[in-house]
Amino acid sequence: MLIKSTLGVAIAAALSFSASAEQSIERITVTANKFEQSITDVLASVAVIERSDIEQANYRDLPSILNTIAGLDVVRNGGFGQKADVFVRGASAKHALILVNGVRISDGSSGSVSLTNIPVNSIERVEIVKGARAAIYGSDAMAGVINIITRQASNNTVSATLGSDSYSNYQVAGGLVKDAITFNYNLGYEDTDGYDVTGKDPSKPATKDHDDDGYTNKNIGFNLAYKTDNVGEFSALSQYSEGQGEYDSARGNDAYDFENYIAKLGWKKSSATYTQSASVSLSQEENIQTGTDVQQIYSTERIEFEYSGLYTVTEELDVTGGFNYLNEDLSESSATSSKEKRDNGALFVGVFYDNDTWLGNAVVRTDDYDFHGRANTYTTGIGYRANKSVTVRFNHGTAFRAPSLINAFVTESQWYVPNKNIKPEEAVNNELGVTLETKWGRYDIAIFDNNIDNLIDNKFDADTGKYVATNIDKVSMQGVELSADFEGLGFQHNVNLSFLDAKDETTNKDLPRRPSETFNYTLSKNWGDFDANIAMQYRSSRPSIAYYNTELAAYTVFNLSANYQLSDELSFQVRIENITDKAYFTAGTGTAENGQLLGYNSAGRQFFIGASYQF
Repeated sequence: MLIKSTLGVAIAAALSFSASAEQSIERITVTANKFEQSITDVLASVAVIERSDIEQANYRDLPSILNTIAGLDVVRNGGFGQKADVFVRGASAKHALILVNGVRISDGSSGSVSLTNIPVNSIERVEIVKGARAAIYGSDAMAGVINIITRQASNNTVSATLGSDSYSNYQVAGGLVKDAITFNYNLGYEDTDGYDVTGKDPSKPATKDHDDDGYTNKNIGFNLAYKTDNVGEFSALSQYSEGQGEYDSARGNDAYDFENYIAKLGWKKSSATYTQSASVSLSQEENIQTGTDVQQIYSTERIEFEYSGLYTVTEELDVTGGFNYLNEDLSESSATSSKEKRDNGALFVGVFYDNDTWLGNAVVRTDDYDFHGRANTYTTGIGYRANKSVTVRFNHGTAFRAPSLINAFVTESQWYVPNKNIKPEEAVNNELGVTLETKWGRYDIAIFDNNIDNLIDNKFDADTGKYVATNIDKVSMQGVELSADFEGLGFQHNVNLSFLDAKDETTNKDLPRRPSETFNYTLSKNWGDFDANIAMQYRSSRPSIAYYNTELAAYTVFNLSANYQLSDELSFQVRIENITDKAYFTAGTGTAENGQLLGYNSAGRQFFIGASYQF
């Protein structure tokens, strides 16, 4: 009833707003449907973080950026270089597709993504599309898609930042344009001694885990484009990162080396009625667990090719279609499988309609994964522009996630046994939303309902003493998101509030680590050459995993950032994280002798100061 009442009030208020309200907010194009659109034309919830937003807040890592978005919550196992999972509208991390320049980067064994190993200095913008998008992107896009687009800097800039825990960051970025050629580059180095990321039982003696957990990241990337009038635009890009990280483990390895990269060649040609594009990409996500004589390698290599076309039938109607080929290779991993490689072929077609008042789209896709069969998905949407300021939208879609090769075919593992009958996970998603855009700001409300069936979980097998992947659970996630970005009283306000009800339908219990309420508020002000903002983040209490049978406490943290432009070339930056030095954690690690829950420690109050010089 509360959800229905909230939406009713929002729609009534929006429709009553004057149609003559001047709209001065810049429309941002996104790639939600794999072609450029105005953000107001996408019939789904979309968030975009620009490079200017990143630099204004002086974010130090990608999880901090994602944690400011409505409907997203990040669970961290410590600070820099530690595992961080992003939950999109309550769905687990493996149910969100993470891309860099449209290229998949997840670990093929676990489905996890090393978010903390994607350097902020390489990011130009981040686009988040929420809801089922498998008809557009294929497997894994069950709760949303996060696409990180790498730097396209126009000015040559060198920057240096120092901070708490012996943190240092050095980066260079720039670009040039000469006739038909555009070239952009970025490189960076990041290092920190870190801190002890896990809580310790004071009644027990010190072990090897009573130490700081450091992190190092070295990275380089480029974007190259060449435009011709007759043949079209050719592009080449690459992003590479390597480094080391440390973590706490009661036994076994307690450090890792990583080497990740993407490389992509593309072509695009447009005419008055037809736009076509093709791309081929290579990627590697490799993590080597170290710290003992027995190293464990987690390695995923992918090759992907895609062709797509967009045909303008009339001013109101576009038709799109294409095909995709994906090869996934886990043969370099330590865990062996009877099947270490697989292919997927996909075909997709869609229609998009917009007559200025009514909008509609429908996309269907069929994927054929080796060993797991065919998966057919679709997404549909309808929108109504009540006036120049108000758009009402509804979308409905299906999605899937293919089991990993490890789930089905692992042969030599100390932890797992195979299940050749494992089935893909499946999802059905609905969203109803209203957007209001005026000269004062942009406001959005979204109500969502996402249900995932055949959920894959690892269950203990008493006969083998190992775990086996099993389709056992069904989960549901319903909620409301309210977002606003507006000017008022001389300040810029960015605020979002989310309510979530995420349950295991088998047990009727709340899903662990998901807060039922999240609130983000950023207040910004510019005074000529000086700007500052203060951000607040609130997370309500939520259950820990069933093993600990307890609750993670609610918390509120405040962050402050400021920038000063001393001259056209030189600027200074400062960021203070967790101003009040709030002690909290988002995941448990164990229980002390006195029954107290121990967890992954937050970093505490952190200071960062930097300078940038343009040349």
